[in-house]
Amino acid sequence: MKKKWYTSVPSHRHDFIEFSLVLAGKGKERINGIEHDMRPGTIVLLLPYQIHEYRADIDEKLLMYICNFDMKLITAGPESAWGLHDLFLGLGSSQPAYIQLQGEAYEECLRLWERIYKEHNSSLPWKPIMLKALLLEALSLFVRSRDSHETTRSEKQTSVSSKSIWSIVQYVYDHYLEPLSLTSLAERFHIHPTQLSTHFGESFGIHFVDFLHELRIRHACSLLISSDLPISQVAYESGFSSYPTFSRTFLRIKGLTPSEYRKRK
Repeated sequence: MKKKWYTSVPSHRHDFIEFSLVLAGKGKERINGIEHDMRPGTIVLLLPYQIHEYRADIDEKLLMYICNFDMKLITAGPESAWGLHDLFLGLGSSQPAYIQLQGEAYEECLRLWERIYKEHNSSLPWKPIMLKALLLEALSLFVRSRDSHETTRSEKQTSVSSKSIWSIVQYVYDHYLEPLSLTSLAERFHIHPTQLSTHFGESFGIHFVDFLHELRIRHACSLLISSDLPISQVAYESGFSSYPTFSRTFLRIKGLTPSEYRKRK
């Protein structure tokens, strides 16, 4: 977790969840092409691979708390049965990815985020457990506040059309080291392959195969750094059935060969 001033952050995506709170300043954020205001009390829950960017208004700077964490921190544990699993898969809610808090609601939220930040920077016993407990509380408050806001019809329609995609993303996230294809996923989730491909493009601005390759290359990078496995073995351990495909994909995504990456790291 970090607390930092920003003037602008260019369009990007990442493979973790980003949870943020604006403390000072004014600006704009664009998430998957939809823009919203940023001001003190704006909270955003950004899911993996969503494209976003933000910028401060002229003569302004944005002071923000930003908390990044892996999706599995919540969805792989018993907490998934509490409804947070559905939150991250985009189910059971028609609300947008952001809310605006004011007055007592913002003050309560601010005190909680300050506790999270303080705990994150501490070296106290049981720190991981305390951090997870505080994070769950912050997520719960976000959901309560989000569900209390009315939504427009267009927001509801967007949510309904995106219900299935997050279930698929979660499945790919859990099984990317196994043989996967657009066709096999479409069969599993009872979606036409063309429709599934369109959903990926609209939701993430990326083809399914590129989405899958990014996950696998991330895993490969970890193996290259943490092990002495031959690079050919790293390729197969990362879910690639072909070493040439692995090499070409690694070079395209990282800008250098696997052996060069290992030497530099």
